This record gives sequence, C-alpha cells and structure tokens, in this order.
Amino acid sequence: MEFLMNDGEWYVWTLVLISILTILMMPKKNLTWAGVFITLSVGGYLAWFSNSVIGSSIDLFDLAQKKTTEFSDASLLTFVPPCIATIYVNFYNPQKGWFFAITFTLVCFVLEWLLVIVGYMENINWKTWYGIPVYFFFFKFFFPFLLRLLSKKLVKTES
Repeated sequence: MEFLMNDGEWYVWTLVLISILTILMMPKKNLTWAGVFITLSVGGYLAWFSNSVIGSSIDLFDLAQKKTTEFSDASLLTFVPPCIATIYVNFYNPQKGWFFAITFTLVCFVLEWLLVIVGYMENINWKTWYGIPVYFFFFKFFFPFLLRLLSKKLVKTES
C-alpha cells in the first residue's frame, strides 16, 4: 500500500486528523454523542453517494489522479465532509442561519479548491465553484432540517 505517494496526500491526512480531533474535542452544544454519530452517518452517506454519482459514474473529477478509490480517498470521504456537517449542526444557531450557511459554504469551497491546488483533486468536467450552490443548499436547508428531525433525547436541551 502506498502512503503519501500522491500529490497533495499530506493535505488529505491533515484534514482527516484535524476533522477527527475537532469532533472529539468540541463542546457539545446542540448534539449529544448519539446526535454526533447520526449526523456523521448522514454526512458520510451523502459524501459517498455524491462521490459515487458525480466523481465515479459521471466522471467529473478524480481524486489522487486515479480511477480507483485509494485509502486516502476513502478516509477523506469518510471523515472530512461528515465532520464538517457535524460541526455545523452542533454549533448551528437559527438566528444566525445565513451567517452559518455562508461561512460553511465558503469553508467547504476553500477546502475543495485547496484539494485542486495541491494536486490531489483533478477536475475533468467540473469547476470548483460548481459546488457552492450545493454546499449552500445543504448548510442553509438540509442540515438545519436534520437538526430539527433529531429527537429531543439526541439533542441537548437546556434544563
């Protein structure tokens, strides 16, 4: 197994490590650990589904300059997007919904853009900015909806 052999793989592993450490150490504001695991699962499913359809089936981009899924690809998809979603849901404040949605949309855009810059992601028929409306939809509408769906036992309520 090759490790750190692809361009930009160091960046992927840095993102994975920071994402995991952030989830483990962040104060649980809106979520309990059960809510964290549910949000990680939903975010992971969405990341893998999106990559399967857009990255593999339609072939709009490649990760690690390969047509196969490498260990670093799997780690990136399994941890980074779900962790970002979980951080968002955990700290989301409905009164600042626009601020949260725009901020996290920009963070995701920059992280994806850096994947391209460091050479880990190759856009084929995709432009990095195409993701902006998708990120915005999920952060403005989907993840706040998910937070409302989680039961009161999974969401912290102030006593």
